[in-house]
Amino acid sequence: MATANIKAILCGLCGLCGPLLSQAADDCKNLNGTYQYQSVAARDGLPDYLSNFTQGKDKGKLFRREAGGGPKGLASSAPMARPKITHLATMAALIHDARGTRLRFIDAEGRDIVEIAIDSPRWRCKGGKLERSSQRTSGLGDVLRTEKVDEMLARDPNGDLVYTETLTTVDPPGGKPRKTEARFRLARVAT
Repeated sequence: MATANIKAILCGLCGLCGPLLSQAADDCKNLNGTYQYQSVAARDGLPDYLSNFTQGKDKGKLFRREAGGGPKGLASSAPMARPKITHLATMAALIHDARGTRLRFIDAEGRDIVEIAIDSPRWRCKGGKLERSSQRTSGLGDVLRTEKVDEMLARDPNGDLVYTETLTTVDPPGGKPRKTEARFRLARVAT
């Protein structure tokens, strides 16, 4: 008897929560679409790539690395050259649904390279925008700082994907927020 009551309660909760979860995923469906892989303009002197959101072993499928020249032995004083990196993707499709947030990377011929989840930490849908927050510690030795990182993905009126990052130093206290943006042009709207 008690088991039947528990099952009935759980089924009732699932019936209530299911629509809420799908509604939360649908609220950010406006972001689903295919965007240019490289940002329109440089941020902090370097271009941004949609692969910057990814982690894990599959990220290596997005690049071809050619070894740079460097010293041939441990005692060599010749400068090391950075390896040449060729980005294989030209576009990435952003997919946000009940399963999470993912990027499907596409090459110049329109072939899929790999699909990678970008939910670490998890993106939350708020008012048609994806947001997430985390903390990180950086520095060296006695000069350490803890920063709060607030990130947001949204669409601008032209349909471009805009990534906004706000860094606030929380330790030592008194840091002023520093906000930067990267813009990725819309290539195709999701169907």
